[in-house]
Amino acid sequence: MEQRRDLDEDYGISRRNKAKGVVENEQQVDRIKDLPDSILIHILSLLPTRDAVRTLIIPSFGGLWASIYNLDFDWCLFHDCSNNLLYTREGCGLLRFAEYVRHTLAFHRGPKICKFCLRFEFSIYHLLDELMSLEPEEQGVMIGAGGARFTYAGEVTRWIEFAVSRNAKILDLDFLACGSLSSTKYELPGFVLQSSFLTELKLVSCDVNSSAKIVMRALKVLYLKEIALNDVPIMNFIDGSPELESLTVLDCHGLRELNCGSHKLRSVMIAPPGCDEPEVKVACPNIKSLAISGWVELLELENLSSLQDASVDCYDCFASEHLDYFAVQKILEELHQFLTVWESTNLPCPSNSWQHLILRTMLTKWHLPGIAKLLRSSPSLEMLDIHIIPGEVPSIVAQEDWLPLYNIREGNYWDSQDGSFGCLTDSLRIVRISGDITKDRAIQIVQFLLRKALVLQKLVICTGPNDCSMAAEELKEFSDKLLSFPRGSPQAVVLFSDE
Repeated sequence: MEQRRDLDEDYGISRRNKAKGVVENEQQVDRIKDLPDSILIHILSLLPTRDAVRTLIIPSFGGLWASIYNLDFDWCLFHDCSNNLLYTREGCGLLRFAEYVRHTLAFHRGPKICKFCLRFEFSIYHLLDELMSLEPEEQGVMIGAGGARFTYAGEVTRWIEFAVSRNAKILDLDFLACGSLSSTKYELPGFVLQSSFLTELKLVSCDVNSSAKIVMRALKVLYLKEIALNDVPIMNFIDGSPELESLTVLDCHGLRELNCGSHKLRSVMIAPPGCDEPEVKVACPNIKSLAISGWVELLELENLSSLQDASVDCYDCFASEHLDYFAVQKILEELHQFLTVWESTNLPCPSNSWQHLILRTMLTKWHLPGIAKLLRSSPSLEMLDIHIIPGEVPSIVAQEDWLPLYNIREGNYWDSQDGSFGCLTDSLRIVRISGDITKDRAIQIVQFLLRKALVLQKLVICTGPNDCSMAAEELKEFSDKLLSFPRGSPQAVVLFSDE
């Protein structure tokens, strides 16, 4: 060993240089090419399809991209969605996007497909506009690329048929993308609704033929958005999908009733499309999770006896009409395990037995009475999670219609709250506050909870990059201030988390 070391030193080879040489040699070794093709194909299938195709120029991958089992064609990856020049030479128009999809599918050799995603704006008008913007010879190339019998909808159908014929399990078809709603929609081919392999189906902004037979025996997840349900009732989808576990129906005109007693269906998300629609009756006695949003006052909830968690998102959907507030009150009462105006007008707020409440809200002076009302009506609350949304001004609708009717004073609102808060005296143990936490009203609610929550064990303040931006000195000053507040519970600790 001594002789070997001397030889190395004689030739000027130090240990560091030898190690460096080993590293350099290792860096030059292409270990990817030694992996089995099945693993390489799996890796490529996890990439965006556009990137997977580009690996054609990498020797280690060669033409393996042609066997990937996930195909994701997203028009929005090829342009800036905020750019108004999508259909010009500067943007990736529909014709060029179609050419990309066409060529990719032509070279694909995989026997099966797991997921097929197609996301673009189906617009005949934009297609014609784009054709007219091309030179005559370019028009001929673009139109001829699809064959003499090229039709816009026909080619899209062939793309979808490509996926279904290869037993695709997940089909994600979004014909709106970043565009606007069109009176001319793509009509979904009937064979999609008769696939025995689909487990997940997402449809956005397309028409479903009223005579379509729906038989999807393996389907577990169904997502519908901007789908007209006048001629094809939602129950046709449910009855034709006996294994359905999750149902989402957003902004679907013609929805009248959702009455499902299936023991398989566990989760429902629903948002009525607008105020000019009739009421929607919802009766699903076996679901465990319900999320409602939008025009929630149009929902009539009847039988939700198995419900375990619920989400209600009311965003500027009702203004000054008391009847609207009574409609929302009725919804909360029906949930019965599941604002400001309730407090200000002395309208009753239903008491409930929920133990965990997640609240996403601004903290303007107009929001504080509603938060107080929720706390008063939650006597069993154990965990409170408040995410503070930045903003100081309520919506224009609220400002014009009902804010002038109520006089909510400035100052620390919580100093005047001496009423009964059952959860603060008996049950609230964990509080988590995130978002825009440095505002005065956020600090005031922290001070109130620390002082009034008599069995509190932990109050967590989130200071991660998505919550606030503070320099080290500011963070120390902020934390010192919170830690100085008096605490009603001797066990209460204040923690700061950057996660």
